[in-house]
Amino acid sequence: MWGHVLISIVVLLTSLFYHYHFSEPASIIDYPETHYDYVVVGAGTSGCVIASRLSEMSNVTVLLVEAGGYFGWTSTIPLLAPMMQGTEVDWAYKTEPQVFSSRGFNGYRQNWPRGKGLGGSGQLNYLVHSFGRPEDYKRWPKGWSHADLLPYFQKVTDIMNVVPMPEEEYLTKAFILAEESLKLDNVSLRKAMYTAKRGSRWTTHHAYLQKAWNRKNLHILMNTLVTKILFKNNNIEGIKVMYKNGSIGRIGVRKEVILCAGTINTPQLLLISGVGPISELEKHKISVVRDLPEVGRNLFDHLNVPVYVNLRERVSITLVKLQTVPEVFNYFTFGTGWLATNGVMGLGRANNSGLLLFGVASAEEKLLKTISNFETETYRSLFPSYNDSMHEGFIYLVSCLQPKSRGSVTLRSSDIRDPPRINPAYLQDSDDVTCTYRAINFALETLNTRLFREYGAKVHIPDFEECRHLRPDYRDFDYSECVMRIAGLTGYHPCGTCRIGAVVDEELRVKGVSGLRIMDASVVPSPISGTPNSVLVAMAERASDIILDRSFN
Repeated sequence: MWGHVLISIVVLLTSLFYHYHFSEPASIIDYPETHYDYVVVGAGTSGCVIASRLSEMSNVTVLLVEAGGYFGWTSTIPLLAPMMQGTEVDWAYKTEPQVFSSRGFNGYRQNWPRGKGLGGSGQLNYLVHSFGRPEDYKRWPKGWSHADLLPYFQKVTDIMNVVPMPEEEYLTKAFILAEESLKLDNVSLRKAMYTAKRGSRWTTHHAYLQKAWNRKNLHILMNTLVTKILFKNNNIEGIKVMYKNGSIGRIGVRKEVILCAGTINTPQLLLISGVGPISELEKHKISVVRDLPEVGRNLFDHLNVPVYVNLRERVSITLVKLQTVPEVFNYFTFGTGWLATNGVMGLGRANNSGLLLFGVASAEEKLLKTISNFETETYRSLFPSYNDSMHEGFIYLVSCLQPKSRGSVTLRSSDIRDPPRINPAYLQDSDDVTCTYRAINFALETLNTRLFREYGAKVHIPDFEECRHLRPDYRDFDYSECVMRIAGLTGYHPCGTCRIGAVVDEELRVKGVSGLRIMDASVVPSPISGTPNSVLVAMAERASDIILDRSFN
């Protein structure tokens, strides 16, 4: 009880402090100029980098347009990332009903949160840092190889303040030591890295945009929806916008519009503006500007299968521990403790099998069911801690790092306010099932090592009615496949819907039109064996150099 009271008091005081000290930056405007040299659409991970870098050139004017506003102070606490989902700072998309997966979700649909506000999805993600593997980039177009991006990776590591999970965490230690015991080829088990500063979330909003948002040549227009890209004879003219009060406006551009609206919103905006597959445009009676068949295609995402591991020893993060007075005090006084982390203790790879150790044993059932869209029966079968806030355990999120299944983003209507149809087509390719099965077995192997045995680690086998005719053992292929098709959960890594080489050229210019570029997760050609956020920051740095025609510095 006292933990709840203390948290409430701290929340109130922090909120008052935040609002008292937070002054409006000079770049924030209510009404734009009639024309700008550059217009950046979307203030997400990439948009914050692009707007910041372009506005370093004092002889150009830059407008950053964002559909949302500010994220509240709650978003700064790393472990509270799930609290942002489903709020006004989330686009709160849902997939179409899935055919090959998501059978344990309401309506066979997954929730796809996307950040809406300054910082975008970087403000509600789990902050996990990764650049994937060098081989991920082997088939990427010229200029985007691992070697090309390496200097940008090094730059981003410094700017984004990449920090490791603290050494003293018991589960992190057990995870790292497991690598020595396994003695398998191509296996990597390491501490998780994440982007944080003094215990607070650290994103491109903090690292880039805040450093730029008092520049006279940068304007930031919030709570404004871009409804259409305006062309004249395939040349960019500007953008059409809808302000918060519902009024419509037009903003002209002299040089370029750079779309940074993300894997979902970027293809939607292109299609509504007449750029995309001619069949899709005609279906919605949209005038064709350019027939580009690949707009909205090639959608991919990691599918995480939660494997719960029970523990005997008190070494995990539980709700009861989080609500203690010392834990809350340490965070708000010193920026330390579990609240200052994202709860992700370790990351593992074995060929294309991926493993993420999430050290939170229990959470509030209603919250997690709401943000995941799990049916109650599915949720309770997966997580034995659902009704016990003292239960010790952790979650392995296992996945295929290089999924072959490809989905699409298409229009529901020609109205930009109507959410598009999102079909990730999880597990459509049978190779993804085999790959995920290997990842599950990789997770089981780690548990049979010294420290995990000392902690009493024992895998929990969910009792799904649909799987009861099978042997309840993850080592049984059919049982594992049954579980993954019921309980596989989005990895929150959607990419690929405007990929380099198909929709944009090697300099990110949209093919067949003039003055329009894209830089966001939609241009990523193929999956990254890890989380894509840090890669996108590096790509946005390179994109800025390309736009300004300057070499790396």
